[in-house]
Amino acid sequence: MHAELVQERGGAHTGAAIEMHGIGKRFPGVIALEEVDLVLARGKVHALMGENGAGKSTLIKIMAGVYGRDAGSINIGGREVALRNPREALAEGIKVVFQEIALISEFTVAENIFLERHPVGRAGSIDWKKIRAESAALFERIGFDVDPAARTGDLPVSQQQMVEIARALAHEARIVVMDEPTSSLTPNEVALLFKVIRRLTDLGIAVLYVTHKLDEVFEIADTVTVLRDGRHISTRPIGEHTHDTLIQDMIGRRIDNLFPRSRGHAKGDIALSVKGVSTDAKLDDVSFEVRAGEVLGFFGLMGAGRTELAKAIVGFDPIRAGTIEVAGRPLKPHDTRTGAGLGIGLLTEDRKGEGLMLELSVQQNMSLAALGAFSRAGFVDETREKAAVQGFVDRFRVRTPSLNQLIKNLSGGNQQKVLLARWLMRGLKVIVVDEPTRGIDVGAKSEIFALLDRLANEGLAVVMMTSEMPELLGLSDRIAVMAEGRITAVFDRDAATQENILNAAIA
Repeated sequence: MHAELVQERGGAHTGAAIEMHGIGKRFPGVIALEEVDLVLARGKVHALMGENGAGKSTLIKIMAGVYGRDAGSINIGGREVALRNPREALAEGIKVVFQEIALISEFTVAENIFLERHPVGRAGSIDWKKIRAESAALFERIGFDVDPAARTGDLPVSQQQMVEIARALAHEARIVVMDEPTSSLTPNEVALLFKVIRRLTDLGIAVLYVTHKLDEVFEIADTVTVLRDGRHISTRPIGEHTHDTLIQDMIGRRIDNLFPRSRGHAKGDIALSVKGVSTDAKLDDVSFEVRAGEVLGFFGLMGAGRTELAKAIVGFDPIRAGTIEVAGRPLKPHDTRTGAGLGIGLLTEDRKGEGLMLELSVQQNMSLAALGAFSRAGFVDETREKAAVQGFVDRFRVRTPSLNQLIKNLSGGNQQKVLLARWLMRGLKVIVVDEPTRGIDVGAKSEIFALLDRLANEGLAVVMMTSEMPELLGLSDRIAVMAEGRITAVFDRDAATQENILNAAIA
């Protein structure tokens, strides 16, 4: 297997694992890729970056055999290959760990690892003992302990990723592609994943790492390739990049201030007061206040209770004890209709599952929460509705060919702007944003940051739940830290450091 592969090459991880040259791909009315080159070296981590729509997903799907290429060549081991389907790609040693993990939740870990190639005993039956033993050996090789007999659906996302990586080793993969692998991981789980990635490169495996997160690229990557609008922009060793040059390659312009939050201006009256709130699910005696014009950031590791708090304070999840007031008015009855009427809205972390109506247009999605303002005698005044929506499209610079465009066809950043505008149409006092930049590229992130800063400066109270330390420190006026459903610390921005925030998160 991989150890023998390295030995044959004299113990040196040199040369190309795969070479893709002049790759082109067209869809009806769209040039997805044009003249794209990508060369992955054995035993190295190669990051692939670009804004949403840059062509990253199309390129890795061509590598995985999901899409056929329309132009260009792919070479592995000095010979050109076709990669006409995923089975051929796997046979060539290419394993893609997609963002949506493709495991059978009802199967055990071992069954998933050997799904395509179960070891068979003498009588022709599956050798279950051998499957479990070989699975355990694979986990030992990558330095991660997972029970081969565990039901896969019961595992956290981080361990399911390890199962996918073990599957790659079981197929003797020479190229492992990871698509946004840390989108649902805690900082500790990210550190463990990076340790496993380094184990893979020690085995001579080439790792293609697809992400939006700049800090991760500088920590784990040896080389980075940037795509923009379906074209190859640059391939450089990571040591030749700074954050600024990488952003400039990705979006074609400089971002002078990614976090524009101004400090020290006077805050207004208390906009949201939460006292002693507890829920059956997670929260335990949570109390805090946020003032008009303030950004209060919440941080916590996975399971700390941030999302549960976000849903409770807008009236979505029931509370067992405590009180919530918006601008001095109690949230009673405790439901979303009352919350919206008082002027509090939620930008959910799951924008596609809980926020957007994917088969409706930009206009229909944006005006959904404010139709009453455009209605007369039970009928919607479409002229007023359209004018209001167009105003927010212009104000927020939503990139859409028309207001009738289906929302599912917009990028993640533009979808997020539509959801934010939906709530502001109602006239808010407080906006709760849960992971506002999840799955959004750096260019769109800068625009979302600027919008939140602008809204706070206009007097809106912003409660921001995030697992991204840079945006927590860059946008918040104060930072509250949660662990096991409780607030364990509150820091003024000037006193907050990554170290004391993480210490409070594991308290």
